[in-house]
Amino acid sequence: MTHVELGFDKLRSPCRIGEVISQVVQSVTSTADVIVVGAGPSGCAAAIVAARRGLDVLLIDKSPEFPRVKVCGDALTPRAVAALSTLGIEPDPSWHKATGMAIYGIRAEPYLFPWPAASGWPDTAYTVPRADFDAKLLDAARDAGARVLLGTPVKGLAMDGHRAAGVVTPAGQLRARVVVDAAGASSRLAITAGMPRLPGRPMGVAARGYMRGAMGRAAEEQWLHSWLALPGPDGARLAGYGWVFPLGGGLYNVGVGQLSSSPSFKRTDYKAALRAFGDGLPSGWNMTWTDDPILSAALPMGLDRRVVYRNGVLVTGDAAGLVNPFDGEGVSFGLESGTWAAEAIAAAASTGFGTPAAEHALQGYHHRVKAEHGHYMSAGNIFVRLMGHPAVLDACLRFGLPRPGLMRPVNKLMSDLIAVHGGPLDDRLLRGLLRLL
Repeated sequence: MTHVELGFDKLRSPCRIGEVISQVVQSVTSTADVIVVGAGPSGCAAAIVAARRGLDVLLIDKSPEFPRVKVCGDALTPRAVAALSTLGIEPDPSWHKATGMAIYGIRAEPYLFPWPAASGWPDTAYTVPRADFDAKLLDAARDAGARVLLGTPVKGLAMDGHRAAGVVTPAGQLRARVVVDAAGASSRLAITAGMPRLPGRPMGVAARGYMRGAMGRAAEEQWLHSWLALPGPDGARLAGYGWVFPLGGGLYNVGVGQLSSSPSFKRTDYKAALRAFGDGLPSGWNMTWTDDPILSAALPMGLDRRVVYRNGVLVTGDAAGLVNPFDGEGVSFGLESGTWAAEAIAAAASTGFGTPAAEHALQGYHHRVKAEHGHYMSAGNIFVRLMGHPAVLDACLRFGLPRPGLMRPVNKLMSDLIAVHGGPLDDRLLRGLLRLL
């Protein structure tokens, strides 16, 4: 089988149109070991690892070209940086560094919380537009040997009985031994494979735009700024937060997010809330909106699938509800889950696809996700329910946020930067608390 890379960039030279058409026809009648649907962080991570393990990987995305616009806060937390390091991908020199969080409560001045270096995670975060970040990951997948098929929506799974045997596209079926569903919040592939979303799990909605300005002091640019006392368009407090993440060069990702436990969740005008939040930022920052559109997206949180592997389909990233209920971050979980899915697939391939040992290896992905993130996500789901009560939120802002001794471990919990083993006393206590949940 000929390995080809497909994409609209091939059409830049008109004389190659016939070649591209023939490659497309060849591709839609071919097979692969692994089909990955979705070229975001989790899909690219899966493609990179699987291709490096010697598997024939076809990575499919509906977008006709990369870079492409993506709704995101554009921040890579230390956990995401660690996941990139596992993939052998180093931060680009152009990315903007952030040394911690600047948290705003009721008072005007923020509380500063550096990343917890003593817990073993990187002590630096980065900001980079998701369009650029995802394009970098896609290039890494190509370099690893994955075939890339862009501009191709996936309509559903191709089934052999109850088991997935590939995907269905407008041009026909693409066959594979396993399918990775990395198609994001709107994906329905997992449902076809028998993995519906769990009712009652938290949901978030985030809206973001871009502003230009200058914070005035270089030190302020080193922090990711987050507002926890977030007013809605009508002045009532929302169960969510607002953010300003510096991207460098006077550009800022500005956004608001709200949790489904908020009483106003279903009736909030998120774009209006974002406009109001941006217009209320400190006057000394001289912030003005760019011409980029304000976009919003849903965030399925809290690991909202009972299982994340079934019938030949492994579900990763947002498609699995792997978004942090505490802070709405999902890139790190996407990179990790994509990596783990590919490792399970490689283990299955080494024993021979279709054997009981291979099925056991694929089931191992589900057990790993649950073991690594199940307790944490359960704690996050409790947090979401608590934050839906205005009195609880107000108490946290008035009596919790001003106490550094309390907030240091809380910050570790919310950003999921707890030492995996050992670590300071608060890390050990947090791990014990999560096991109880």
